[in-house]
Amino acid sequence: MRKIFITAFISLFYSLSTLAQNDKKEDEPIKLNEIIVTATRAQKNLKNVPITVQVVTAEDIRKSQATDFQSFLETEFAGINFTYDGGMPNINMMGFGGKYVLFLMDGERMAGETFDNIDYNRIDLDNIERIEIIKGASSSLYGSNALGGVINIITKNAKKPFEGNASYQYESIKSHKANVGVGSKQKWGSIRLTSFYNFREPYVLEDSEPLTVYKNGTAVTSEKGELNIAGFTTYGVTPKLTFNLSPKIDLVLTPNYYFSERNQGTESSRKLRDRYYNYTLSAKSNIALTESKKLSLSGAFDRYDKFNYFPLLKEKEKNYENTIWRAGMQYNQSLWEKHSLVAGAEIFSDELLSFRFDNTGTEAKENAQNYTAFTQQEWTLSSAFTLVTGARIDYHSLFKEHFTYRLSGMFKVEQFTFRGGFSTGFRSPTLKELYTNWFHPWGGGFQIMGNKDLKPETSNNLNLSVDFDSKKLNITAMTQLSSVRDKIAFRWTAASDTIRYVNFNGNTEIVSSEISATYHPTKAFRFKGSYAYYYISNSTGENRPHTFTVKAEYIPKRDALYIPNVVLSGKYVSATRIHDTDSNNNELYTYYEPYSIWHLQLFSKLPYHLTFTAGIDNLFDYVTKTTSFYSSISPGRTYLIGLKWTY
Repeated sequence: MRKIFITAFISLFYSLSTLAQNDKKEDEPIKLNEIIVTATRAQKNLKNVPITVQVVTAEDIRKSQATDFQSFLETEFAGINFTYDGGMPNINMMGFGGKYVLFLMDGERMAGETFDNIDYNRIDLDNIERIEIIKGASSSLYGSNALGGVINIITKNAKKPFEGNASYQYESIKSHKANVGVGSKQKWGSIRLTSFYNFREPYVLEDSEPLTVYKNGTAVTSEKGELNIAGFTTYGVTPKLTFNLSPKIDLVLTPNYYFSERNQGTESSRKLRDRYYNYTLSAKSNIALTESKKLSLSGAFDRYDKFNYFPLLKEKEKNYENTIWRAGMQYNQSLWEKHSLVAGAEIFSDELLSFRFDNTGTEAKENAQNYTAFTQQEWTLSSAFTLVTGARIDYHSLFKEHFTYRLSGMFKVEQFTFRGGFSTGFRSPTLKELYTNWFHPWGGGFQIMGNKDLKPETSNNLNLSVDFDSKKLNITAMTQLSSVRDKIAFRWTAASDTIRYVNFNGNTEIVSSEISATYHPTKAFRFKGSYAYYYISNSTGENRPHTFTVKAEYIPKRDALYIPNVVLSGKYVSATRIHDTDSNNNELYTYYEPYSIWHLQLFSKLPYHLTFTAGIDNLFDYVTKTTSFYSSISPGRTYLIGLKWTY
């Protein structure tokens, strides 16, 4: 399988070489002037970053008409998919699950998790300026949890003396989405206030065919079932204030409040529901010491609470509280013209209160701290070659010191940019993995036990990529090989009544690749396509290893009134087999069919700063035949209509 992948990658390179030879010299490269910060912790043009980064902008989000953050990621990227464990979303990014992908909001970590994933409903799509994605180990800059990559969400700043927006969107699945924002930029600084409200009714997916499980090669058919997809009510408010304290010093304050209520749609939901609350405050000051020397001081507090809510009694009971805080400093300096330095230090604290730490069901609290120093240096050795080195030391209160490092390079030749690098990664066991002691009452009932003897996971990561840019065509191909040691997962005890967190012996190999292309034949038309593949050794199932995305856009004149803009997009995910064994060591596997889902969006400018939007989700009305964690949860074809005012 690896030989096939390497052959395909080499073939792609030669194909691109032919394209370059046929491309006219007068064609100018596609502009790649987006300013990004995640890859190197310094502001740089995307085209000059030696580390492979994928960037999507507010304009990409606007054209997608996505109803939420996770559906946008899943539609936009072939290498990002979601499954639904217990009705809650689980990300998979090029073979890495949620506990290996570090999510940042303006560079700050996010508290709270369910099934190792953040609460994606916290993220307001309308307040995103851009999203920066690094795939592969990034622990040398971001520490634990960045073993599989980093997704940094950069929020908007006010850009005008007065600006405002308001929008409403209705979807036929009985979903409502509303946003209101207002901002102002003045000499003293700026202020931007954004808010959102989302509501969706719960619904039920029923099997049209029974699930078939193969036991030692013999088909065993179960009865038809159904799956309740939870509804929700969410809202949030985020002020963002920037103060220009002097010509060389600024201060950014960002508080946030978020609320969510989850309605499973079952009879028991009349009596019991889940509620979530989030409170955050971040502060950052940038100080220009000289023209070439900059210092930034930052700190953040984030608390995420979960409650059992009893609607009939109008009472609630806390069962979870995760509080994190961070304080740090970072120094950036340009040394001569071809050498730059980044150095910094951080303190991070993680505290978790949960009734699942004590088998009596009472609340218990655990905590851990981490102290960090890091550095990264960049050398421009020539106009064609740039080199980046990075190193980081983390001292964990439970697992002591850990070193990670990175070596990356970029080489440019005509319309090609080659990037490659080697990096190490690590992930410390979470407080949940260490201390859980809880009886799981569903599925027949079983005990879930943490393990205080767990070791941190470590990884070696090799990545390669090539970009081809011309006036009308951009092609990017990337591949990475990750070797993860001491991987943490569940294992059943001999009595088959308890599952326990353990370190697996040996290495787990993850091979992934992705190729994407954008073609702009005229100003009005743009076509995009991407393909992703990944393979995991020692896995009980390849979770949809092949995915494709396609998108066609017709946008004749963005600011012209009444002219319809049309976007057609689709995603295909391959079939998969999930393998398991039962308590008698019988070999089991289940086959899940491939499927594709397509979306059609239309939007048109109207007078008075209005934009009309309409769309069809799941254009060809695909509904899964058998419901499971690995199947689509789309209810079928739905229709959207909306109106947005922007000033």
